[in-house]
Amino acid sequence: MIGPSKLRDARQAAPPKNRRVQQVKPRVTPPTATPPARKPAARNLRSELRPNRRIGAPRPALPAPPRPSRLRPLLRALARPQLGPRTRRFLSAGMRLGVAVALAWGLLLGVQQGYQYVTTSARFEAKTIAFQPTPHLSADRLAELMALAPGTNILAVDVDAVRRSIEADPWVATATVSRELPDTLHVAVAEHTPAAVLHSGHFYLLDDAGVPFKRIAPGERGSLPVITGVERDLLVKGDPAAAQIIRRALDVLAAYDAKARPRLGEIHIGDGGEALLYTEKTGTLLRLGRGPIAERLARFDALRAALGERADKLSVVHLDAAPGGDRPARVVASFTDAAEAEALLAQASLKPKHKPAQQQAAQDLEDMSAKPAAKPAAPAKQPKQPKQPKHKKQPKGQQGPHKFPSGIPKYD
Repeated sequence: MIGPSKLRDARQAAPPKNRRVQQVKPRVTPPTATPPARKPAARNLRSELRPNRRIGAPRPALPAPPRPSRLRPLLRALARPQLGPRTRRFLSAGMRLGVAVALAWGLLLGVQQGYQYVTTSARFEAKTIAFQPTPHLSADRLAELMALAPGTNILAVDVDAVRRSIEADPWVATATVSRELPDTLHVAVAEHTPAAVLHSGHFYLLDDAGVPFKRIAPGERGSLPVITGVERDLLVKGDPAAAQIIRRALDVLAAYDAKARPRLGEIHIGDGGEALLYTEKTGTLLRLGRGPIAERLARFDALRAALGERADKLSVVHLDAAPGGDRPARVVASFTDAAEAEALLAQASLKPKHKPAQQQAAQDLEDMSAKPAAKPAAPAKQPKQPKQPKHKKQPKGQQGPHKFPSGIPKYD
């Protein structure tokens, strides 16, 4: 019998076989057949150099590497000096910065060359000005204000400077200037809308906001009323009191024009905002007083409706009387004929007290228009007054119905 120790020694002596390699069984050939010539098997040099570690065979000794030359490291060090990590980072950042600067410079140079071409090329010459003329600004006047030299490049035009030049015209409120390539400039203009004429040392046109935008020229007034009562010193200094007076006059004008009434020739604003209105045709003075005027204008409408054709003979109408207690609102009027005025005012004094104020005033006016007026007495002869020179103030008491409160005659 073979003991366990001998079996162990036998196993250790015989190397274990590789289980992954399959053994090829010999092929049985007939004795009469000659075996074909076979090529020698290729040697697996890799397996010879690197045997399977699981088998435990010793590796063959590799040939010793050649001894390195001392000159090669020196040449390599001279060709590529050894740099620290910080130095390499600085060099890399410098290279990137240099590339970026070069690209930016090239782009800037290209843009400069392109801009120089488009600003000097005849293709972009400003040849057309698209503009819709306004009542006070013609195409010739616009060309004079823009002052563009022939051959001006459209991209070289300073549109803001051109806009300011157009707005220098007193009639122009706002202006816009824009380009349309290759050769067109679009201009849009909004004019001031005159609402009245302001007299304060000189005559000025006022817009809707109450701003005097130009001195008036002959023929520019038209049918606009004249606002008086603003001292020139306040207007020149820009005092808020002047703007308040102008605003009060424009509010009164808007309320008066809300209905069909005789055209006004003057609006005078006195102390504390007292409003005095003068009609253009007959010179009738309407004293509206201070505060709201809508109710007072309604009394004036009722008076004119009651008088009918005789409303044109009104000289002064006092509409500023305020009702109080059992006293109704009163309308005091005077006519150009003194006798007729006394008869009508006598009839107006007879009023029942149980009716409301507005109904009572309308009834009184109807009664006045229904009864015949007394025969006018012959007016007394008055001495002739010397003629006043033009644009000279008249003393108080000599102002006619067609004069401004300051004595200045109407502006035509």
